[in-house]
Amino acid sequence: MPQFPAITQHRIIVGIAMAGILISLFVFNVMRGQLDHHARLEFHWLARDRIGSLRQAIGSAIHVAELFGKLWHAQSPANQELEPLARIFFDQVNDLQDLLWMPSPNDPVCRPMQISRIPGRFPTAEEFRTDPILQAMLQRAGRLDRSVVAIPPSPTRAFLIAIPLHQPEGFLVAGFDSGVILRKAMRALEPRGVDILILERDETGQERFIDFYTSRLKPLPDDSVHADNWRAWLARKPHREQETMPVADKEWTFLAFPVEQLRSGEQFPNIPWLILFGGILTTGLLVLFLLHMESSLREKHRLYSELKQSEIRLRILFNQYPDTIMTVDGNGTVLLSNRPDVHRMEDMFGTNTELRDWHAKALHKVHATGEMDHFHFPFSESQWCEVRFVPIRSETGITEVMILSTDITERLLQQEQAMRHARLATLGILAAGMAHEINNPNNTIQFNIDSLVRAWPDMAAVLRHHGREHGEYAIGGLPADRAMEMLPGLLESIRDNSRRITGIVNNLKHMARPDTGEQRYRVELHKVLRNVVSLLQHPIKRHTDHFEVTLPDDLPELTGNPLQLEQLFLNLLLNALESLHDRKGRVALDGFPSEDGKWVIVHVMDEGAGMTRQEMADMFTPFFTTKAAQGGIGMGLSIVWDIVQRHGGAIQADSQPGAGTTITVRLPTAPHKEHA
Repeated sequence: MPQFPAITQHRIIVGIAMAGILISLFVFNVMRGQLDHHARLEFHWLARDRIGSLRQAIGSAIHVAELFGKLWHAQSPANQELEPLARIFFDQVNDLQDLLWMPSPNDPVCRPMQISRIPGRFPTAEEFRTDPILQAMLQRAGRLDRSVVAIPPSPTRAFLIAIPLHQPEGFLVAGFDSGVILRKAMRALEPRGVDILILERDETGQERFIDFYTSRLKPLPDDSVHADNWRAWLARKPHREQETMPVADKEWTFLAFPVEQLRSGEQFPNIPWLILFGGILTTGLLVLFLLHMESSLREKHRLYSELKQSEIRLRILFNQYPDTIMTVDGNGTVLLSNRPDVHRMEDMFGTNTELRDWHAKALHKVHATGEMDHFHFPFSESQWCEVRFVPIRSETGITEVMILSTDITERLLQQEQAMRHARLATLGILAAGMAHEINNPNNTIQFNIDSLVRAWPDMAAVLRHHGREHGEYAIGGLPADRAMEMLPGLLESIRDNSRRITGIVNNLKHMARPDTGEQRYRVELHKVLRNVVSLLQHPIKRHTDHFEVTLPDDLPELTGNPLQLEQLFLNLLLNALESLHDRKGRVALDGFPSEDGKWVIVHVMDEGAGMTRQEMADMFTPFFTTKAAQGGIGMGLSIVWDIVQRHGGAIQADSQPGAGTTITVRLPTAPHKEHA
């Protein structure tokens, strides 16, 4: 076929396309037939279910009315005794809309009684006496001696049940709203899209419209089917389900019709078309796939090359990552690592058996529980690491564990420093509270002692006069003359100590001020140092009898943070005091400006234990301490170093074991203020 070279060249693809279209058409026809069959079966089930519910509701309503007729028949004929019973019954039966008692015209005692939910909607006793249709209904009930049903002239969607009684003689007429019964029966079921038409067939075989129920699935339920057009509407509905039931002396027919919104588990009318178009579309896609196979392979080759390059870059990044990353199996064999010198997990620790045990236990725990684990450990005296164990799961369970090792020395240092700052802040808050609580009674003591000092001369004159009049006497167990000599000194001592308490309280208030961390304040260093000495009075008295302070009042001002400087010298003086062997050791604090006036130099000297050369090399390293047994954590001198660096200063130490230590701090002075 030279005129169709493309078809000849792609005959396999054309054959696949034709086969796909034929298979799609075949499946389309089979599926459409199956769905139509199942849709009819399901609608039959839905219609029977709804007609059955409606039959039960109507039969129950009529049965209740007849049951009340029997109860009425069994009661006393006195009308005033029957009316309360009728009202109770009427209130309990919600389907019942109207209840009328029509006594026989020959009964002179009973009178008509009517109870209605909507007065004026159903026929009254007078209408039953005058309306020929209603009279015929009662006559038929009396003639048949059984319940009869009738449709009143008005309103629509209502029917009456007349029950003949003999004692008392008359008729009990129950009025029902067919619409109420229909809605109640249908609401008990899930809406599935079924309309219901109710017709009545009389003795002559004539059919009469009773009511029509519109499915709740319709977007806008309507009352388009009524007594005038139901025959024409019924002629346009060939697909229906039908059942009949006797209602009193009549026979009612229930017809069910599917609506467009019928909710069916089987009826998916678009499925065959979807299958047809889906099959054609799939065939077309397959053809396009075959036609573009070569270009697709070229694209995959290009993507593979890019992936290879990406893998190389990822490998470089993985190998140069500063943290250790590896995956190991259950025996500790390294499967993947960014450290090529590590082949087994134990290679990381050398001879440190404790770290090997930690890792082995953690690895066993992760394999056993499938949960992550982590711990911290020191690699050296000044370096800490965090190791995390992450299980890697597969279909058969946990086959590998990823180990991540990170240097957290800097983070721990920051945490410890933050904790120390928090503790200092807490101490400041406590100090402020204590200062406030102490200040109140101390003010009272100062006020009272000043009053006693002013009153003492007058009191002494009275006491001397009393001695001249009455002779020798004692005050507090002492002779009066001796007591009067001592009391002025005691009062002055109380006043001096009260003033001392005031000074201590002021120092505590100063210590409690919040530290904003800023370095821009002008600081009088001699006041900062004297305040530190005042705060350390108790530790000084506890550790030494030889504490010396040499501070001139004209030390140059600094630019910095006064609270941080207080913390700096508090740490240095506490370290000096705690290094003493006994109270004979000396601690000295002195400060002076440099010769060029650009620096303030402060010496903190002690005659304590001193330090070795190695200890001096590590003294400012975080976590290094020579007082671990006493609870030291090695952060004090590290914080001192940090504060000195923040203020642009320098610090150095001179020490020998057994001969004491001298710490020298150099801080830059503030620039001179220029006055206009």
